[in-house]
Amino acid sequence: MKIIKNCWLQVVMGLMMIGFVACSKNGDVSAPPTVTKVTLLDSTLQDSSFTKALPGTLILITGQHLDGMVKVLFNGQEAYFNPTYNTSTHLIITIPEKVPTEAVDPQVPNKIKFITTHGEFEYNFIIDIPPPSIASVSNENALPGDSVFLNGSSMYLITKLVLPGNREITDLNTNPAGTRVGFVMPDLGSDTGRLVMHAKYGTATNDGPLNDHESGDVISNLTNDEPGEKSVFNWAWWGAVRTNDPALFPGTRGAYLQSVFGGLGPNASDWWNDNRSGNFNSVPMFAAGIPNAEAGNYALKFEMNTKEAWSAGIMVLRFNDKFCYRFMPYLSAADGKFSTKNKWQTVTIPISQFRQTADGIEGTGAPAVMFADILNKDAVVFGYRFITEKDPVDVYNAAFDNFRVIKIK
Repeated sequence: MKIIKNCWLQVVMGLMMIGFVACSKNGDVSAPPTVTKVTLLDSTLQDSSFTKALPGTLILITGQHLDGMVKVLFNGQEAYFNPTYNTSTHLIITIPEKVPTEAVDPQVPNKIKFITTHGEFEYNFIIDIPPPSIASVSNENALPGDSVFLNGSSMYLITKLVLPGNREITDLNTNPAGTRVGFVMPDLGSDTGRLVMHAKYGTATNDGPLNDHESGDVISNLTNDEPGEKSVFNWAWWGAVRTNDPALFPGTRGAYLQSVFGGLGPNASDWWNDNRSGNFNSVPMFAAGIPNAEAGNYALKFEMNTKEAWSAGIMVLRFNDKFCYRFMPYLSAADGKFSTKNKWQTVTIPISQFRQTADGIEGTGAPAVMFADILNKDAVVFGYRFITEKDPVDVYNAAFDNFRVIKIK
C-alpha cells in the first residue's frame, strides 16, 4: 500500500509539473490564487471533491495561480508543506493534527487560508472531529452515588450517556482535551449492559457491561450467603483472606478477597504462603462456538482496590495452569507506584496477552491465539499467585472482586 501511494504521488507530481510549465508559458504568475476543489490524494477519488476532513488527512488542493505559496492556515493554524509539491495548479499538504476545531472553539472560521507572494484566498472547509472512543471505565461495578470516569479520545460535544435500563445521563464533567468524562453512577438496580456515549460527531460504546457482578460471565464475586448481591461463589476456600468488611475496602457489594502481607524478600516463589493467592474452582461457562473465537475478542476483568502503593512483585494471573499474565501495573505508573487510592478500579486484560511458560518463567512464552487455549474442556480454571523476583516487597495490601471473562470485540 505504501509503495502504491508513493507511486501515485510521483504521478501526481509529474502532472503538477506539466501544469506548472504550461501556466508559466501563459504568463499569469502574478494573478491572485483561487481554489476549485479539495480531494484526497488517491487515484480512485480524484473526481470526488469534499468540504471537510479529519486532522492528519493528506489532501490535494486544485486551483489556479497557487505557485509562490508562502503560508497555508487551517482555522488559523499554520500547516507545513513541501514547496516541491506546490505548482501553479496544485498543492499537496497534510491537515495539522492539532488544528483548532469547533470542539475547542465554537467560533472557528472553518476556512483554509492561502497566502502567496501575489495574493491571498480563503476556501470554506470544515475540520471534522473524529468520533469519540472509550478506552476504559474507572469502575464498571460502581455503587450508586460513586463518581465514575471514562478515559478515551475525541470525547467532545457529548449530548448524553445512556446506561443500562436506558438511563440517560446529561450532567457530565469533561476536560478540554476530550480524554476524560466524569459522571455520578445512578442506581442501576439489577440492569446490566454497556454504556453508550452520544456526541455530535458519533457514538462510542465501552468494552464491557456495567453492573456485571452476578451474570454467567462471572467466575466469582466471592459472595456466598451474605447480603448485597446474588451469590456467584466458586472460591476454593483458601489463599487470600475472604471478607465482607466494608470498612476495609469501601465501595463494593458483598464479599471480596484481600491479599495482605509484608517483608517479602527477593525470589519468593512460595505463593501459597501469606495470603498471596486467589484460588477458584473450575467453572463451566461458555456455549459451543465461543472457544473458537480469537483470544483478543475476550478479556479478563476484575475490580481492584489498593490501600498501599504497589511498586514491586508480580501478580501472576493464570488460566488452566498454562496461560499466564504477569500483572505489574506499577511499571506504567509515572512514579513507578500503582495506587487506586483506596477506591475500586476495573482492570481489563485481553486474553491474547496471556502467555505460556518459557525458560521456566510463566507468562513469557507464546501468547494465546484462540479462546479455547485458556479453557479446560470448555471450563474456566482460574487463579492468581503473587511472587517476587529480584525486588523485595515491604508491604502489600490490596483487594479483588468480580473476576469475570467478557467479550470485548
